[in-house]
Amino acid sequence: MKRSGPLKRSTSLRSVSKKRQQVSGKRRAMVREQLEARPKCEAGEPIYMHYVNKFGKAFARERSRTDRCQGRATDIHEPLMRSRGGSIVDPENTIAVCRRCHSWIHANPEASVAMGLLRHSWD
Repeated sequence: MKRSGPLKRSTSLRSVSKKRQQVSGKRRAMVREQLEARPKCEAGEPIYMHYVNKFGKAFARERSRTDRCQGRATDIHEPLMRSRGGSIVDPENTIAVCRRCHSWIHANPEASVAMGLLRHSWD
């Protein structure tokens, strides 16, 4: 079969499916509700204690001056991520965290799993 050129669509492709749009709408509403109900970062203290237990109090104090938890939650983190079979709209699968703590959780997965801030699909 010969073609004179590439196939042409009569309509443009959707950037997001209708199903994903519905889930994203539910997620936005849930995040808004959770951040209003839980305004403080729930991961700052466990992360600080991780540094105390691993490196000592002096190092943890020095480290907290530069990489300090911001205290105010701005993100909702899912310990059981969607890629591991978790739901992104289930409030039971969420932790309110600040941006720095959220970045730390994903940058240190082994320590985060040990502290319960991340979960494996088989847990």
